[in-house]
Amino acid sequence: MEAASLSADNHAHANQMKTILRYLPLAALSLLLGCGTPGGHIKAGDPSKISIGMTKEQVIRLLGNPENVTADSKSETLSYILERPWWQDKPFQVKLVDGKVVSYEVVEH
Repeated sequence: MEAASLSADNHAHANQMKTILRYLPLAALSLLLGCGTPGGHIKAGDPSKISIGMTKEQVIRLLGNPENVTADSKSETLSYILERPWWQDKPFQVKLVDGKVVSYEVVEH
């Protein structure tokens, strides 16, 4: 009788482990996707990757799609959010003329 009880306990434990292992990859994927940087947001070291003369395509390849794009007859500005510690994010702008970077800056308020 005792052996049958142990066998049932082991079977229940095995089923519980199978359930946990079945959902573990889904939990891990959710965690990874949840920790990603939102579109238009960049990390602290990313602005150092930009240099004068880069093309718009090069900037977007390095920083991702901007949060906002504005343009006038002379220039185009790609706007990002520079993530900083303690929710002190700041706007970061890349100004392009004729499709090339002419300036970039963290906008201080």
